[in-house]
Amino acid sequence: MKYYNEDLEKVLTAIFSVVGLVAIFIKLFITGWTYENILDALVNLAGLVVTIIVFLVALKAMRRLDYSGFKKEFENYLKTWIEQNRYLIDEVRREGGKEKKQFYHMLSKAHHNNLVLQDKVAADFPIKEGFYWHKGVFLYTDYKDEEEIIIGLNRSFFISKRGGDLPKPFNSLMEIAQNFKKRIIEHFEDKFDYINNNEKGLPIEITDKGKRLHISIKKIANTKDNAKTAIDMLEYIKTLIIALA
Repeated sequence: MKYYNEDLEKVLTAIFSVVGLVAIFIKLFITGWTYENILDALVNLAGLVVTIIVFLVALKAMRRLDYSGFKKEFENYLKTWIEQNRYLIDEVRREGGKEKKQFYHMLSKAHHNNLVLQDKVAADFPIKEGFYWHKGVFLYTDYKDEEEIIIGLNRSFFISKRGGDLPKPFNSLMEIAQNFKKRIIEHFEDKFDYINNNEKGLPIEITDKGKRLHISIKKIANTKDNAKTAIDMLEYIKTLIIALA
């Protein structure tokens, strides 16, 4: 189900307002311009104005950003997606990262073959042993405060051993993040429904020298379709990581 078209709402409101106003004046011309009829017309006009105001307030309330619905649908889809990827992505949320918030973790490149071998689920791998990282921060969803989906891009996702080089032609995580940002926008910016069609966009901020992609969901509509599209976006990002690794 697509989100409401705000321009169509404005046009329809204007049309019915004019129709109502014209009807009031036509009635005056037919019944006569007596004081009694003029007062009746003013009463009708006031009723029309109140109706229009209530209608506009109701539409504004419906458009107000409330991610409770989106979050519920997204988390339902996310639960299934995590289960499908449990040999690559840790299904247990743990606190991690500089944000000190709960993240899902992904296995490092050295364990990506576990997706095929399925020796044990990702949750059974330790996060770190000594200087060796078995898992890195991959996903954090923050709807209430930040209204964004945070993707972690860790060096361990792309190299097999400590001190190794990133895959060519990339020399830094920032370069990888910039390319990921471009690909995500190209593939998903037009697949979301937006609160206001005049303000389409999928803003993505890169922080921590390329270690974080902050994908804003402030502009997207609160729909089940958008929740599913957001999961498709996560699957695409996962594919980018594995393809590059």
